[in-house]
Amino acid sequence: MINSYRSLHPNHVHQLTVAVSKHYFVTKSGSLKYQMKPLEVNLDKITSADRTHLIHYIIRDHFSGLIYYEFALSNNLTPIQSFLFNAWAFKKDYSFYGIPDLLMIPDTVESKFAGIREKVIELGISLVKVTSGFQGGIRDIKTIENCLGLHCNQPIEGQYLVEEICRYINKQKSRAGSITKTSLWRDNIKSIRVPAADWLNSFA
Repeated sequence: MINSYRSLHPNHVHQLTVAVSKHYFVTKSGSLKYQMKPLEVNLDKITSADRTHLIHYIIRDHFSGLIYYEFALSNNLTPIQSFLFNAWAFKKDYSFYGIPDLLMIPDTVESKFAGIREKVIELGISLVKVTSGFQGGIRDIKTIENCLGLHCNQPIEGQYLVEEICRYINKQKSRAGSITKTSLWRDNIKSIRVPAADWLNSFA
């Protein structure tokens, strides 16, 4: 386990986040609702929650700030291996893809999705545990939830909403200042490895 890191290029370090929304939930009719008072529900207890909560799945390239995002509902969680496979697989007309050298997995995610640590190691990924390097995921959640505000009291639309949020975040200015996150990723990416389908099948 590596205790510190500095990202040198795209796909060097990825940061994984799976978090329960503190303000959004979904009604029985499928509409997205906002509650100002924070919804204090932990990921490990989400399946026993009374409401249907919105769950954010985010993976972030530390070098560029580029993200891949999906959401799920608390009564139908996406398997973490499926999310990671989708994030790292080649996607036409979308920059974020490829297996990282290093991956940060929060303890809450390891606890919720047993065995994921060992499975990512099978891909040749080294694990990173850095308590001070996780602010990027928190900022991304805030941005995502600001975007969700435009869809309140409407039926929640899966793929369209995900793509809209990813495009919005990834076209923002990068840490380099003069170019977008997407451009910083594209201009500096070198070799790319993607997961084979049998890696995903090995979870069955």
